[in-house]
Amino acid sequence: MDPELIDQVETLKATLRQLPKEEQDHLASFLFMERLKRNKLVMPTLHQRIEDADADNWKSWEKTKDSLKDD
Repeated sequence: MDPELIDQVETLKATLRQLPKEEQDHLASFLFMERLKRNKLVMPTLHQRIEDADADNWKSWEKTKDSLKDD
């Protein structure tokens, strides 16, 4: 990577660290969504889950909690 570009990125990071936490959260959300848009497998799945009105297809809270456990 170009050393000048690395310096610019580091300067940007330092500037972003100075933002209020709410602005950092907003920026993080924006960047996360931009990243997801690049993943052709994730976005269709997210849309399908959001648009699924059939409660039979929804995971229960208990199943969701179990799937998040660190064994």
